[in-house]
This record gives sequence, C-alpha cells and structure tokens, in this order.
Amino acid sequence: MSNRPFDKRNSFFNILLAVVLSLSVSCNSTKHVQKEQHLLRKNKVVLRSDKPIANKGEIKDYLTKYIIQKTNTYSLFGAFPRKLYLYNLRYNKLHDRPDSTFPKSAERPVIIDTSLVQRSIQNMKNFLFYQGYFYARVKDSIKYTNKKAFVTYYVDAGKNYKINKVNYNIDDSAIAKIVKEGENETALIKGKEFTYSLLEDERSRLTLLVRNNGYYRFTQENVNYIDGIDTVDKTLFKNVESPFENAMNFISTEKVNKTNTLDITINIQLAEDTLAYTKYKINSVTIYPDYKDPRDLKDSMMIKRMFKKTNFKYHEDYVHSRVLYEHAYLEADNYYSERALNKTYAKLNELGIFQSIRVQPHENRKNRGILDYDILLLKSKKYDFVPNTEVSSGSTYAFGVSGGVNFRDRNFLKGANLLTIGINGGVELSYNENKGENINQHFDILTRYYGINASLDLPKFLAPIASSLFDNSSLPHTIIGGGYNVMERVNYFKLINSSASFSYNWHETENKTWSFSPVFVNIIRVPPQDESDSFKNVLAQNDYLRNSYKENFIEGENLTYTYDNMITRHSINYSFVKISLEEAGGILGAVNQLGVALNDLYKIQYAQYTKFDVDARHYFSVHHSVIAVRFYGGIGIPYGQSSTLPYIKQYFSGGPYSLRGWRIRTLGPGSFYDANNTNKINQIDRTGDIKLEMNGEYRFPIAPLFAGAVKMKGALFADAGNIWLAQKDPSYPGGEFNFNTLGQDMAADMGAGVRFEIASFLTLRVDAAMPVKKPY
Repeated sequence: MSNRPFDKRNSFFNILLAVVLSLSVSCNSTKHVQKEQHLLRKNKVVLRSDKPIANKGEIKDYLTKYIIQKTNTYSLFGAFPRKLYLYNLRYNKLHDRPDSTFPKSAERPVIIDTSLVQRSIQNMKNFLFYQGYFYARVKDSIKYTNKKAFVTYYVDAGKNYKINKVNYNIDDSAIAKIVKEGENETALIKGKEFTYSLLEDERSRLTLLVRNNGYYRFTQENVNYIDGIDTVDKTLFKNVESPFENAMNFISTEKVNKTNTLDITINIQLAEDTLAYTKYKINSVTIYPDYKDPRDLKDSMMIKRMFKKTNFKYHEDYVHSRVLYEHAYLEADNYYSERALNKTYAKLNELGIFQSIRVQPHENRKNRGILDYDILLLKSKKYDFVPNTEVSSGSTYAFGVSGGVNFRDRNFLKGANLLTIGINGGVELSYNENKGENINQHFDILTRYYGINASLDLPKFLAPIASSLFDNSSLPHTIIGGGYNVMERVNYFKLINSSASFSYNWHETENKTWSFSPVFVNIIRVPPQDESDSFKNVLAQNDYLRNSYKENFIEGENLTYTYDNMITRHSINYSFVKISLEEAGGILGAVNQLGVALNDLYKIQYAQYTKFDVDARHYFSVHHSVIAVRFYGGIGIPYGQSSTLPYIKQYFSGGPYSLRGWRIRTLGPGSFYDANNTNKINQIDRTGDIKLEMNGEYRFPIAPLFAGAVKMKGALFADAGNIWLAQKDPSYPGGEFNFNTLGQDMAADMGAGVRFEIASFLTLRVDAAMPVKKPY
C-alpha cells in the first residue's frame, strides 16, 4: 500500500474530470438524430417596436409561450440536456416505447418541424393583435449547424392604438342609468393603449355592475362590442369578430401621419333570455349551520329559529345565529346583488369553522323576479391538536432541537372564535470532541428557551367606536393575545418576556391588509440572580449593553400595512410590501408627567422609542426561473428616559434570512470589529437601532427527483447591508450611523444554494456564502 498522503483537492478534480469526460462521450445530444433531421436546440424572440413598450419584458415572455414546439429540457443554465441524456443512455429500451408508458424522467430528441414554426408565427400575430398591435410583423430565421437548429423569431410590434372615445348603445333606460352612474370605474380611458383584454374587463365590469343592482339573469351575453370599434382605416377590422382565426386580414403598412386612435361602441341589448331585464328580489334566506345531506332540506324534525329576517335550521346549536347572520349578506326584502353573494362566501369562509359552503338560489316559478336562498354549511373539525418538532444546525451552534404543541378550538364559546394555545421549548448545543470521555460529554448547552402563548381571534369588531366606519365586508377581526417566554443564554443571563396585546386585523381589498394594535405590553426582565459574573463584568464596561438588557416595561401601539398581489397576479411578476410604524412610551410619558405634577405620587420606569420598518420585495418571472429582489429598512429611535431600544426590539444582521456570509448576530454595528470575540460561538449578540439590507436571488430548477415528488432547485444570491447604532457609543467605535461612511459600512456577500421542495409543502434549504466586502 502506498504511503503517499491523500490529496483531497487532486482527488476532487480527478473525479470532476471523469464526470465531464463521461458526459461528453455519452451525452451527444444529436446521437440518435437521423441524417436529414435537426435537433431543435433553441428558440429566441427578438422584439422591436417603433416606440418604447412599457411592458416589453412581459410581452416577450408571452410571445415565447406562444411558440408551439419547445426545445428539450436543459438544466445547468441551459447547457445540459438532462432528460435527453437519460434517453440516449437508455436508447435501446426507450426508443420504441409508446408515449403512454414513456418515463417522465427522459425525453426523446425534439426534431424541428417548420410547419410548427409558421403556426407559432400566426399565434404571435394573433396575440399582438389582441394587445392592440394591429400592424405587427413576425419573421423567422433558422440557422442549421451540426445537426442542430436555432430558431429566431423577429417581432416588429409597430404601433398600437389608443382609445379616443367610448359610446354606449343601451336599449333599456333603467340599465342605462346604472351604467351612467358607474362610468367613472371604466378601464376604457381616453388616451390609454387599447387591448382586447380591456374590452373583456369592461364587459365583465358592466355585467357585474348591472347584476349588483338586482338583475339576476343578466349575463355577459347581453354586453357585446361586435362591430363597435371604429378606426381611421376600416379595412383593418373587416374580420374583427374573429381576430384569432384570421388576424392578418388588414393592411400591413401604415400611412404617414395616420392617427392611431379608435372609438369604441359597447352594446347592451336584450338577448334570448327575456328575463335579463327583470329585477329580482330576495323573498327568504335559510341557513343550515350543520348541514349533512339533501335530506336536511325536507327534515321537519330539525330545530327552526328566526333571527331578524333570516331562518335557521339545524340539528344542534352549533354556532350562535347572530354570528352567521352578521357574516351573510343575503337578506330578505333586498334586491339580488352579486357583490352580496360573493361577500357571503368570503366572510363565511373566513370564519374557519366550515369544511364547505354552498349557496343555492331558487327562482319562484309562480312569481317572476322572486328568489329564495338556502345556505348550506358543512361543519369542519372543531378541535385540532398539532405537535411539531424541529432539528437544526447553524453557524452559532452545532445541534439544536425544539418542539411544541398547538391546541386550537375553532368555535370557542359557539361564536366562531379561534382559540389557540401553544407550548414550545428547545435547546441549542455546542460540540467539543476534546471534552469528556464519551459523546454525551462532548456537548454543552448554549441556549435554553421555553414558553407558552395564547390568542383569541374574534370575528367581530370590539371597540367603543361605531363599526359603521368600516365597510361590512372589511369589518376587522379583534385579536387578544398573551404569552410568557424565557430565553436562557447559559453562562450569561436569563431573559423573561411577558407579553399581552389587543389588535385589529382587516382586509381593505384582496391585496391590501391592515393590522392595528392600540395597545401592546411587554415586560422584559433579566433577574440579577440569573446573571453570571462574566456577564455582569461585560455590562459594567458597556453602557449600550447595560441599557439594552435592563428591566423594561414596554407599552405602545403599532400599525402595519401589507400589500401582496401574488394571488391576483397568479404568482407571476408579483410584489410584496409591508410597512409598519410602532411607538412606545408616549402615553406612559404623559401619565408619568402627571405623577410628577402631583408631587411624585407615582413614577413609572418604562421604555420610550419610535420604530419604522419597511420590507419590499418583487419577484420577476423569467422562463421557468424567478429573480427575487428585496429591500429592508428599519430604524428605531429611543428618546426620553431610554438611551437604547429594548433588547427584543433591536435589529441584528447575519444568518440564513439576512446576510448569509456571516453567522447570525455577529455583524456590525457599523464598521466595529472585535477580533477577540468574533470567532467565539457563544458571544454576546451584536444588535443595533438601524438596519439596511438588500438581497437579490436567482432561483432556477435543476431536476425532479423520485418521479417528481421532490423538486430540486438552485439559487445564486448576493446580500448587502448592516446594522448601526442611533447614537455614538465608546464601546463600539465606528458603530454609529453616518451618511459619510455609509458606503464603507455596507457589508456584502455572494453565494449559492440548493432547495428541495418535498410534495409542495415542505422545503429543505442549504445555502453557502462568503463575504466579498467586510466593513472592517
């Protein structure tokens, strides 16, 4: 046996070289492409226009989707045809296999079909026509080399039309009045770029507007714009009724100085349904809170009750009638409203106590224009008891384990109140193989934490002010919470946080959410008997830490606004913005001043500060990949009798959800650097009053594993940011915020990671990063 030392670096490169050579030999992508055939290697879209296109990237993505024949699947930044490689590797077994039994992990080579290229061109023209680019031209160019075909689609969008004037042709005076009153909501605004999707949106808006005013049988069939588009050049629209079948039946060149505007006429007319112009009134509403099956509709033995104008039929008193009545917007003697129907579904579903909700209308056969409603509610499970465990490892500890259990009562006190009680705890351990004689003695406890938290979510607005200030559909929930949590940093201190809060939460729209807490309380204590001597010595020499860890009574208010359009944008090019403002100590300051004025009758020790935070993110969808960018900024300004923020309100940087090139709570503040403590795992946390952070991440698919049950994805990322002190502190030279040194103080890192999405509900993430700019 050779006694030469094992060179890990040479071994790694030898293995890598062997893999590359193996792939290059066995993965000739055209290995099984016939002599007269060509593998479709790449599709490319080049988009041009006479004028700048505001949403050019989005239109280009859509044009790419309209290409019928796609290339084989390529990974590793579009360089490696993984599935084609597997096909070539198992060619003898797969080439004759029928499609019904062909494995998803492999792909046959995609051979270019020029007829599909022409069909793709027609699809692009149709799409652009629908977007208002009536004179678009699309040409293709195919380059053949080494049995591969590279297709480029050159798209000249030209000019699109703008809306000049909108006319309405309505054959019913009552409906004409409704449309007139709602015309300010139209999306067809003069000067706006025309698209057929705007027409469809207007058609849907008008239909909903009329239906909200009692016209139950009114549909989109009653609204049309056929032959209602008027441009300077009539020949352009001689087949406007079917733009997708024959979109190019118009002149392909524009005349000089021709005005590119159009007039639109929308027709609202009585169609085949003669009841479309009949207003419907609700005669009765019956709610079944514990509906089981259709036999309940005719069961005379069920309990019957009427609350105001709504009937209730149930087997048992499952939930208070008032709660359901306040969340159902269909009521007897009111005219039919599509908005009321949608609100009923949304608000009853929001209660969280029903497995399914079904609203059944019944037209009265004897009296035209009369509706009866049955609201069928299938109960969900009242209680759930969910244990959870987590095993982790991090840069600040070798091994961590935590666990807890959550108990939920979805219908507490029969009021659809959500009661949640959670108990949790955990430890973080360090590992030293030189300590002790067995493996158990190698571990030391770094941190212990445990706590109990409870909240009660009431589907009502509890306040001394009138609920009429809010729209019924956005009436706030009232949330009352409290907790007791302990964090013990072994060999340092024990921190006890007792908390209570009273808050409101409501949805302004589908995308906008507000949360307002008129009062929250935290009592922070670090018992002196639980402070180690070494920790006391550190505090004695550091004013900032001493003020951070002192006993604090926090009473304040906060307001949070959240905008999230992921659902409405269908997870494509969506945004998330969260802005919060928090103040503490203002009210207590006034009370304290009153106490002083009353000759020191009472005096309260409390924290005083103001905090402002903004978290903004945007996700760009780029051909099966996502580019995510994020900006986070936060500032907390202590004032009055506080010289620092309380520990639980301070900012920190580093770690898996921040700057990944640094361990958690080891960066900053500012350019401060302590070489003696930086490498200690169990060091005192680095915290600050100000935080700026920016992250950019490119996420891309790598490969499906285990027949697609696990999706392996990759990420390349860069992070930048830091934390700072609001005031200069001699214990942290260079730690205060200063615009003149902001560029120098910013830390930056770069890295890569892998994500494993398991069955679309669990994600395992591994990131590796290295600093590329150190503030110190």
